[in-house]
Amino acid sequence: MRFVFVSTMSTSPWGGSEELWSQAALRLQSEGHHVAASVVWWPQLSPKVAGLARQGIELFMQPTSWAALPGRIWHKFTQLLGADRPRFAWLRSQNPDLVVLSQGGPGDGHDWLKFCVTAKVPFAIILQANHDTFWLAGEPGRDMAAAYRAARKVFFVSRHNLEMAERQTGGPLPNATVAWNPYNVPAEKPPAWPAEHGTWKLACVARLEPVAKGQDLLFEVLAQPKWRERAVEVNLYGGGWCEQELKQLADRWQLSKVHFRGYVADIAGIWKQNHLLILPSRFEGLPLALVEAMWCGRPAVVTNVGGNAEVCLAGQTGFVAAAPTVDLLGQAMEAAWERRQEWQSMGAAAHARAEQIIPPDPVGELCRQLTGLCG
Repeated sequence: MRFVFVSTMSTSPWGGSEELWSQAALRLQSEGHHVAASVVWWPQLSPKVAGLARQGIELFMQPTSWAALPGRIWHKFTQLLGADRPRFAWLRSQNPDLVVLSQGGPGDGHDWLKFCVTAKVPFAIILQANHDTFWLAGEPGRDMAAAYRAARKVFFVSRHNLEMAERQTGGPLPNATVAWNPYNVPAEKPPAWPAEHGTWKLACVARLEPVAKGQDLLFEVLAQPKWRERAVEVNLYGGGWCEQELKQLADRWQLSKVHFRGYVADIAGIWKQNHLLILPSRFEGLPLALVEAMWCGRPAVVTNVGGNAEVCLAGQTGFVAAAPTVDLLGQAMEAAWERRQEWQSMGAAAHARAEQIIPPDPVGELCRQLTGLCG
């Protein structure tokens, strides 16, 4: 079979949203299928993208934007001629049995979706995040709804995001289902509980993008006098386009207990040093950081967005802020602080829940479904 994977993520060279489609592409290729992929071009490509090419997957680089003047002129010219843009011509040349479009969010890749619908190219969608501020009206909204219903399958990473998309598209999506992202830690044995030397260590494992991940909400809570006085250390793991602004905000509020640790590939190593995950997200799919913290036997404080509350049980495996606001996040963090002596046992409960609900091979399960959609 011939598969084409299309990633529309344009905010950074790589992210957690890329793991599912890329690992599925490699798995399908190892099973003997022909696999090609289209990714957004960056001056400094992610090593993960280079790895796909090294392992024999044909890559097509999408321009970062069609907004530049030459791009606008060329797009208008090809429209007048009735010709495909270069990327769509490339897609046609692949003669795919199935196109798998990976969307970081619901606003991504609408031109790819519209092309697949109008050209009658069989396709499936993986939506990694959704948020209730996203709504399309008029023709763009109708196009999105038509594409979601024309897809052979739409994979969401949480039930919450699936139901939100049904509201956004104006009706049920009978072709929708929930898929799990792969995780990057061993599932068998969690790392040992960190030594307790009088300081409780909280880890925020997320790209430095407050519009989605809400680090500014966390900083505002930590700026309160009671948190300044407490024996806590907050470690931020990850990079992103708002790193400098977040560092400036931390300096402005004199958050001496907040530390920027950068990107760390060894996720289990993070949890050898930290006691609790803190994710103040404004919107999500189902964050890998939460799933991986559970496998590593750590409790979490999360906001009730995306699939967070579907896997994190409030009061049992962690704490859930009802919404991403400073007041509600502060209440959840306060509840966690009051029960800090229970964090280790709550982490053990989180690991047990991961064993109960998370499939052992999410990539294999997706591949089985994708092959079943061909033909």
